[in-house]
This record gives sequence, structure tokens and C-alpha cells, in this order.
Amino acid sequence: MSEASLSLTPFARPAFRELMNEVVLSGRCIECASCVVACPYNQLELDALMKPRRSPKKGDPADFCPVAENQGCDICASVCPRLAPDRTEIAPRVFGEPVEGLREDGFGRYRQILVARASQKAVQQAGQDGGVVTAMLLWGLESGRFDGAVVSKVGERDCNPEPYLATSAEEVLAAAGSWYTYCANPLALGEAAKRGLERVCFVGVPCQTTPVAKLRRTAREDWLAEPVRPPRHAERQAKHLAERGERVALSLGLLCSEVFTFELMTEKLEGEMGIPLSEIRQFNVKGEVLIYKRDGELVRMPLAEAQTYARAECQHCDDFSAELADVSFGGVGSDGWTIVITRTQAGQEAWDALVAAGWVETQPIETHAKSLQVLKRLARKQRERVPVPPGGRPAFWA
Repeated sequence: MSEASLSLTPFARPAFRELMNEVVLSGRCIECASCVVACPYNQLELDALMKPRRSPKKGDPADFCPVAENQGCDICASVCPRLAPDRTEIAPRVFGEPVEGLREDGFGRYRQILVARASQKAVQQAGQDGGVVTAMLLWGLESGRFDGAVVSKVGERDCNPEPYLATSAEEVLAAAGSWYTYCANPLALGEAAKRGLERVCFVGVPCQTTPVAKLRRTAREDWLAEPVRPPRHAERQAKHLAERGERVALSLGLLCSEVFTFELMTEKLEGEMGIPLSEIRQFNVKGEVLIYKRDGELVRMPLAEAQTYARAECQHCDDFSAELADVSFGGVGSDGWTIVITRTQAGQEAWDALVAAGWVETQPIETHAKSLQVLKRLARKQRERVPVPPGGRPAFWA
């Protein structure tokens, strides 16, 4: 059954007031900035702490938006990963229904799971773990499947990662690797729209791939389907969403249990350990924090020390494996290889084409049994750490 033929019940609509009161003011905002990206009226901006707020208007309360009140908008709330609809409700839009052939082993619906690494040593070394995400971006740009990639890149001025739109192999390689600090990647979708890119590959952690899934599907399919707004506003909202959501050709999710505040870098590494940030090439976490310096030296840090800088916002996230991405990737339980979880039909087709083109080498997941065990354990642990919602846990979590 095609997605176009689905008959789906519209969702209840969260409102701007809920976004501000239940997410931002309550401390649950993850700072993904998706609400800012989705707003068609420039009513939202990010404050100094990267939290969304309505552009200040004298006398207005923090949870008031005149467009939401008068024109039937609230699109900002519709893409928030902390508000309804949840992953259970969104899944039929992402995967299609019925979902015969899809499995659910505690880390989201999927088609295939295996391990892989980039075929080229240079790509392995530049990327994270097996360098598979980097390989997919390079292949996509070379083959014309993508005309850009939304990633994060270490800032040249202060080494703080920032959203980045890569459009060449050189730019992809310059942004490869991870620093395990948070970056609002969805902001770069606005840049992609300004530059007129039409086939963008989005790379992000689970709290970013969920709002991107909403931006691509639920906001357009549900919020714009009902004629509750004046035609000129409906047209403006539809155009704005299409400019951001429809240009995402593929969504790649990164396995993530938590990330650290940038103070880990400035206070701990640079201040206490005396390692200039400009000398750090990349990080990895394998039961401990591995710090790779540009001169080849490897510095180790106990994970417990780094976790004192874990972002409090991450405790509100129950999605370890980016369950609504087209393909999910992570380097848990093994060195030099990446777990690959293909989820959607588009993700499977892209993966098969990447393998056929010779960009990666693969092994069955059975050859990395430890990786699969760690994946299941971390996914379960993450789901259980979040308070149980009223009515119990969704069946999707079984």
C-alpha cells in the first residue's frame, strides 16, 4: 500500500501555548530549533541559551502568539519532538501501513540490521567509527542523489559545533567526526531553502530526526489538511513547510543516549586537562571518552567524569536509535565498524545503492553479537529512564 493511499486519523493539535508552557518553560526543550525553522511568520527566535521564544513584544505574555490565536497556525508546536503526536502515532506516516516485513526488536521498526565500514581507508579515518555516514554523504553528492547535506561542523572561531550545510566532498570531510556536544542541525534546513537546494540529506541525533519526520510528513498532512485558516495563510504555511520539509531527500539518524554541554570542552579539557581545543581532531565514547588529538596522541577520560557535564535535557528523551530516521547509524559495541539499521523504503533503497556502488563493505550483524546486545540494552535503558506517560507505555515500546 502506498503512502498516498493511507487513510489516517488526524492528530489532536498541540498549540503554541503548550510549546511554551509544557516544553520551554518546564525545562523539557531539547534546543533542536525545529519550531523556529517551521514558523512561517518569523515569530520565533532563539535566546542566548538556544531556547525558543517569541520575538519580544511589549506587554505580551511568553505563551502568546497572535498568529496562532487569530490565524490557526501552531505549526511550531506540531513539529516539536516533546509534544504529540509521538513516535507511535507518526510511524504509519513514516513507514506506511500495513507494515508487513518490518521488525521491532526494542529499537524501533526496521527492515535490515548489519554492520559496515567505508571501503576507503581515508573515509574511515576521517569519519566516526566505520565512517559509513561520511561515505553515504560522499556517494550521494557524487552520484547526484543529494545536492547538499545538513551536518554539524566544529566552529573555526571557538570550536563550538554549529549547523552546517555541506555541498562538496571537501566540506563533508571537513565536518566528519563527532564532538558529542549539542548542535541545532535543523537550522541549516533554512539555509538549504535560501540556497535553493532540492535534495538534501539530513544527519542528526534522535531528537532532531523526529521533528524532521514531522516536518516532512505530519505537519503537511494533518495541520494543512483541515481548512481552519484564511486561504492566504494556508498558502503561506504550506509554501513554508514545503520549502523545508520536501527538500529532505533522506534522513540519517545517529544513535545517541546523551550529549555533553560545551563546558566539558572549555572547563574540563581545556581548563583542567590543559588540552587546547584547536588541537583536538575528534571524540568517541567506548565505555570511556576517547580524545583524538591532531598530533596522533590519544587521551582517555573516565566516562563518569564526562557525565557530570551531561545535558539535563537529554533525560527527557526516550529514543536511543533514531527510530523515525530513514536509516540509523551508530558505533556501539565494536571498534572500526558501524551498526546500520535501515528503516524506511527510501532508506533501504539508498543503502542498497550505496553497497552496490562499492562505497562500503558489510558483515552480518551476527558477526558482531556484542554490538546488537549493547544496542538493545541501551535502547531499553533509554525508554525506561523517562517517566511513564498517563495510560502506560505505548505498545510500540514492547
